[in-house]
Amino acid sequence: MEKLNLDKRLLKKFGVTMALVFLVISGLFFLRQRIGAAGAAAVLSFVFFIAGLIFSILLKPVYIIWMRFAFILGWINTRVILILLFYLVFTPVGLAMKLLKVDLLERKHKKESYWKKKEKFDFSPLNYERRF
Repeated sequence: MEKLNLDKRLLKKFGVTMALVFLVISGLFFLRQRIGAAGAAAVLSFVFFIAGLIFSILLKPVYIIWMRFAFILGWINTRVILILLFYLVFTPVGLAMKLLKVDLLERKHKKESYWKKKEKFDFSPLNYERRF
């Protein structure tokens, strides 16, 4: 894990962001009529907001723990997404292509040459305009 940037501006931003997240969570709890949980989330929101604006240095240990957790989650998510992509997308496509005997690379030709013939056309300066 690379070295974390722990300047005051970043810690303030982290505190305000966490305050907004807990405020949204509090609102969701309030809408579901869970008043106790909404109050607890609102208090956490207030604590993060005050700590972020006034006592931002107090958020340093919380920020370090949060970033380590984020690093671990990112490491795990990357592997899970790649595994799912490989086994749910590439493997079925590869099996289907094998069953249908599709050879996209044209490796099984019994020709003298693998060169493809190019069509000849008349040269015109207009060929260089709007090439794509």
